[in-house]
Order: sequence, then structure tokens, then C-alpha cells
Amino acid sequence: MKKELLTTTALNLTNFKKFDLLPFSFSKASRWLNDPVSFYISYIEKIKLASAAMLRGTCVEHGVFCLFEGKGMKQAVKECTELFDEGVKDLDDPRIDYERENLEMFVQGFWTQLQDYIMTDYQEEQNFEVLGVPIIGYTDFGIKLNDSELKVDLKTSKRMPKKLTHSIQLQQSLYAKSSNMITKVLYSVVNRTQSNAQWFDVTEQDTSEKIFRDILISMDSFLSKCEDKHEMKKMLVPNLDNWIWDYDPRMSEIRKQIWGY
Repeated sequence: MKKELLTTTALNLTNFKKFDLLPFSFSKASRWLNDPVSFYISYIEKIKLASAAMLRGTCVEHGVFCLFEGKGMKQAVKECTELFDEGVKDLDDPRIDYERENLEMFVQGFWTQLQDYIMTDYQEEQNFEVLGVPIIGYTDFGIKLNDSELKVDLKTSKRMPKKLTHSIQLQQSLYAKSSNMITKVLYSVVNRTQSNAQWFDVTEQDTSEKIFRDILISMDSFLSKCEDKHEMKKMLVPNLDNWIWDYDPRMSEIRKQIWGY
């Protein structure tokens, strides 16, 4: 039985089912909140977006998993790089070489903070409900040191943030509530020839749950006004200055195919 977060009147799932959006996820919620056009492309047209930068995080996480498994840094970086090369083989992305060169330093940065811990789980599935909507998510790692156990989400970046974004707080707050465990975020940042890692606490749990509920209500209201994806497309107008058109080299062509410009 799925755990219900923020119990209140449940939404009718008809609209979510009509557009094949169940189970819902934080990724879908975040995409809808930040850019409905990108949401439409990914989850209504079912076009999977990809770039070297998007693949970086998954590959680095696998490298860290290898280290927890005792494979050693050389093998961890080898598997991380092989996974990256497999993922980018069909991409026309000018940043591939740059991202590949930095993989090892990202892995090393994380390991400086994690090497004393024991891994208790990897990519553990989280299932819960908000307003009756089934939600699925995955925590990167469960780790333990002595009697201290927590979930940790790994983030790679070019710059160390001063604090967690509200979007990350939202995601991790829900996972913390679902797993009944302390959840933290660990950033690894590569700057030229060195890496740096820093821990961040998740502190906005109550607010985040209310925001997620409002996102679902907003999504349900919007979907109720759309009979099909063609009608939905007419209600969305792409912002041509949006950074997403540069994030995946295919995006501009995809936009032109759907909207004509």
C-alpha cells in the first residue's frame, strides 16, 4: 500500500490517465512547473531529451556505485566513461569531449565525502501518493556510518550553489517523507583541474509538500481543458529565448516540427 502524503481530498485521476501520466513523478512536476512546453515535448509527445550534460550525472553516480562495491577508482572511472560513451554515441553535442574529460574528477569529488560510509541501497524506488495521485521516484544512495543512516542525492555542477534550489528541496523533501529517513544532497563541482564536494541539508519539508500538492492541482486543471494532445499544443507557446533549445541539440528541430517555428 502506497503511503499517502498530505492527506486531503483526492483528485480524480481521469485526466492524468487520459494523457498517460501515471505514475506521476518529481521530474514531471518539475518540468511542468518550470517549462510546460518542455513538459509537453517529453511527456505528451514522448520525445526523450538527451545531452552530454544530462548523461553526466547518471554516469558519475554509477562510478560512485562501483567504488562502494570495492572496484577501485581506476575501474570505477572506466565503467563510468564506458557508460557515458554508450549514451552519447548517437548525439551531436559539441560538449561531449568536455564532459568526458571531467567525469573522473566528479567521481573523485564525491568519494572524498563518501568513502567512510557503507552503502545500504542504490536507486531505491519510492512509492507514495499525494492527493490520491500515485508518485514514483528513486533515491540515489542509502548510506550508513556507525549508527547514522541517511539517503543522499548526488548533484554535479560547474559551480557550487550557495543553497539548494526550491526545486531540489521539493524533490528531496518528498523522498524524505516517503522513506522516513534523513535526506541530504551532496554536490560535486569541477573547476578546471580540481573538484570540490559539499553537503547540503534539506530544510523545507512542510512547504515543499504543499507546493507539490498545488502543482498537481494546477496540472489537473490544465489537463481537464484539453481533449487531446493537439488541443494541448495550441494552449502552449514556445519561448524562443528559452535555454532549453540549446540544451539538447535536437530541440530546435523538434520545436519546429511541432509548432512550425
